[in-house]
Amino acid sequence: MATLEATALYEQLTILLVLATLSHFTIKRFRQPTIIGEIGIGVILGPSVVGAFGVVLFDPGLIESFAALGAIFLLFLIGLESDFRAMYTKKNFFVALGGVLLPLAFGFLTAYFMVGVDAIGSPDPNQFAMAMFVGATLVATSTAIAASVLLDMGLMRDDVAQTIMGAAVVDDILGLVILSMVVGMAKGGVDAVSLAVITGTAVAFIVVAILVGIYFFSRIVVRVQVAGMPLGLKHGGFIIAMAVTFLYAFVSEAIGLSAIIGAFIAGTMFSSTPLREDFTDGAGYLGAVFTPIFFISLGLLVDLRASMAQPSLFLFAGVLSVVAVVTKVVGCAIPARLAKMSRHESLSVGWGMTPRGEVGLIVALAALSAGVIGDGLFSIIVLVMIVVSVVPAPFFKRSLQVVAKEREEAKREEAPEPA
Repeated sequence: MATLEATALYEQLTILLVLATLSHFTIKRFRQPTIIGEIGIGVILGPSVVGAFGVVLFDPGLIESFAALGAIFLLFLIGLESDFRAMYTKKNFFVALGGVLLPLAFGFLTAYFMVGVDAIGSPDPNQFAMAMFVGATLVATSTAIAASVLLDMGLMRDDVAQTIMGAAVVDDILGLVILSMVVGMAKGGVDAVSLAVITGTAVAFIVVAILVGIYFFSRIVVRVQVAGMPLGLKHGGFIIAMAVTFLYAFVSEAIGLSAIIGAFIAGTMFSSTPLREDFTDGAGYLGAVFTPIFFISLGLLVDLRASMAQPSLFLFAGVLSVVAVVTKVVGCAIPARLAKMSRHESLSVGWGMTPRGEVGLIVALAALSAGVIGDGLFSIIVLVMIVVSVVPAPFFKRSLQVVAKEREEAKREEAPEPA
């Protein structure tokens, strides 16, 4: 007989998957990415709408676990479609750097001059630390959203996609360093040694994880697959590959990086194996179940009622959303253009780097836990994260379509004319 917890699990999975599918059919009628419908469903079912009537549909712990799995499978799939040799380049570093410094500076200034001390949760408000935290939330890119659009359009191996994914990994490391700095400021000081240790650990993990994966784990997985086939074990290699993926996610989370970075690295190291297509099919089915829950969970975090007591925060939300989009597009597009990418390719990189998500939410949660911001400001920041994750998606898709059209025209011009 099923326990109450198991019954709740089945019930919530049923509701989530049915609503996600309905949102897919609805949003596709408007020719928009499915993630917009998924996040919208989350906002409606969360505390902002349904929750306002005292109805709580989902257990936060279950949703968090499902969402984590969805993000892992999605980033593993993205890694399978990526060429790591083309990602970790000087160009990608400067694209990431531009996309970090500009949002940090303008996010800080916007919060410092627009947010009053009543929005700070601590009895001893620190305006500077609050503004630094807000700026830090705008730093890191959400690879999941950009990647889902790239996957839909079959462009994961395109130069634009490799630039976005490579820069996003660097972005995450820089975001980790900045988070450490602002946490230190909130506590009264910044330890340069600890910052150096965190940065060095993150870079060392990425390098070692890739090398060990290529020269050890990928060979083990192929051997397991080959050994299992005569015995009728068709999925032995895939199971071990997923075990390695969760191992990388665990280590990545343990050293302070996002778990999805570990999953992404695991995917890249299997992308050059003969099993890539099989792994893509397997992870695709898992992702089809859990990835929509990840995007729904972002919408569930929005609680607009907590911000109603401070109407001025909504004006701040609008300004911060514009700042978040413009600074990221400009900060990433200019270095890409200087790296001799075309104008539309550079804009595609800028739009692709614009969505924020899990890392920005982690920064906001750290600020809330430290008492640097209050509940109302936290909800507004979450709302901004949602807005800047949803709004750029159609522009990003349109920009990619222009790039694809330009390349088709260039190929026709280069093709020899028939005699």
